[in-house]
Amino acid sequence: MRWPFVGSTRHDFGGSRMTVCAYVDGLNFYEASKNKWWYPYGWCDWKKTIQNYSPAENVILKYFTSEVSPRNRGATERQKLHLRAMEKIAGAEIIKGQIRQRDVLCRRCDELMACPRCNSTSKSTEKQTDVNIAVHLAEDAIDGRFDEAYLVSADLDLIPAVRVALRRNARSQIEVLFPPEGLISPDFNDLERSFPGRLRCRPLDLNRMQRFPEDLPARWGQVLPKHWRKQAGRRPEGLEDKP
Repeated sequence: MRWPFVGSTRHDFGGSRMTVCAYVDGLNFYEASKNKWWYPYGWCDWKKTIQNYSPAENVILKYFTSEVSPRNRGATERQKLHLRAMEKIAGAEIIKGQIRQRDVLCRRCDELMACPRCNSTSKSTEKQTDVNIAVHLAEDAIDGRFDEAYLVSADLDLIPAVRVALRRNARSQIEVLFPPEGLISPDFNDLERSFPGRLRCRPLDLNRMQRFPEDLPARWGQVLPKHWRKQAGRRPEGLEDKP
């Protein structure tokens, strides 16, 4: 059985089939991708993508995100399409946080501030996603639900959860996959050195990322948004596509 950590020592699972869990931080990937040429890779079949890292293994997939504001009908419909594909095709368990509105205040005087462009005095803030990921990763490790885990995120807030997962499940191994072309934080490098042979951190390989079929929405009587097509490039300015 191929062990994906090149140059590391693989645990002996006795030739049995490993249990692989993947935890995808959809919001983190979206924020990293929206101004990049590889933005259309967000139409990603994460189960098949992770299987490209761990061939011949079944992958239990958990996908973390938050719902778009219902006031943005177009973005809401696009998110529903994306989550339908994640659930029906990739077999993902969808775990949702919350989006809340909060006032924007001046840091000096605490007066309400308005955007000079649209006059809005509030902004959307995502809540609970990183905590949800941390809880699921730590609980699954403690309960022995995986031998190998993949975490798709560059969020430094998840480092304590990765540390707990490796410490509480001594036979587990974790690979942290950053958004493509991203820089690996020294904090993750330090954590990697703390668990030699059991933790690896690296950017996602675009050659291993597998998109859902472009004709998939048509099978459901829907249309794939033009800016999600493979060669579409950067996200058009002004569009919101929370995953």
